[in-house]
Amino acid sequence: MVNKAKKQGTTYESNIVKRLNENSNMKAQRFAEGGSNDLGDIQLFVDGEEYFIEAKSRQNLNLHQSLGKAIEKSTDENTVLFWKKLKRQGDNKRRTNDGMPEVVSMSYELFIKLLNK
Repeated sequence: MVNKAKKQGTTYESNIVKRLNENSNMKAQRFAEGGSNDLGDIQLFVDGEEYFIEAKSRQNLNLHQSLGKAIEKSTDENTVLFWKKLKRQGDNKRRTNDGMPEVVSMSYELFIKLLNK
């Protein structure tokens, strides 16, 4: 039996890859579980430049800590964190989006680098 949280994460990662690949200048793919060689959840190429994506789908997240860990894991400035915040609505057993469907976070350095392109 597959772990529910792992299945949810895989579904979210696959959804991100699908949406990114709808852009003609982007090529995204999920990474296999890498253990100690894990660089993130998704590898993205945009106009020949490589980016790493860490995807989180959960109710609570320490954004600063999670982004720091993702950058540390990939050892690359070109790392972003996707977060889909979920919240249980009333008696509903399924969790749904809380506010924005998802946010994307990056370091200040990457933000400036992208603005200067």
